[in-house]
Amino acid sequence: MTIMRALGALFAAIVLASCASAPSPQHGPAQITLQRTACFGFCPDYTVTIDEAGEVRYEGRRFVSAVGVRDAVIPREDVQRLLARFDEIGFERLRDESRAQITDLPSTIVTLTRNGRTKRVVDYGGTSVGMPESVRGLQAEIDRVAGTARWVLRDGHPVGAPAP
Repeated sequence: MTIMRALGALFAAIVLASCASAPSPQHGPAQITLQRTACFGFCPDYTVTIDEAGEVRYEGRRFVSAVGVRDAVIPREDVQRLLARFDEIGFERLRDESRAQITDLPSTIVTLTRNGRTKRVVDYGGTSVGMPESVRGLQAEIDRVAGTARWVLRDGHPVGAPAP
């Protein structure tokens, strides 16, 4: 009978241990990329990448104040908040693309690589073609956190655009 009690106690301990709350998931190695492409007009054309350590790499191509590569560092906490924002909007479950049936618009492509998996969402036409407003907000948040305005805008406006 004591063996049965010992086995019962062992079983109960295993069950209780498995019911304990799991530690919060670790995001592991992560990389966030925001690419804004050219259009027929003066759309800023650049890519910015942020890694989990807070290293930012910007590459400006056209209609930006800084053409070429620039590097910066942001706090890791900002990166973690940005990754949490991806989770809040269910980024990994989003449709891969929303495309307007017109030409000459810029595309905005957001790519998240985390834990060996990559999810890419292409926005060509915005909310009018079904892109959730939360994704448009995420795009702006990536720009804000990375500080791309310092490389993209001149006097608060895209480079090459006519004065307002």
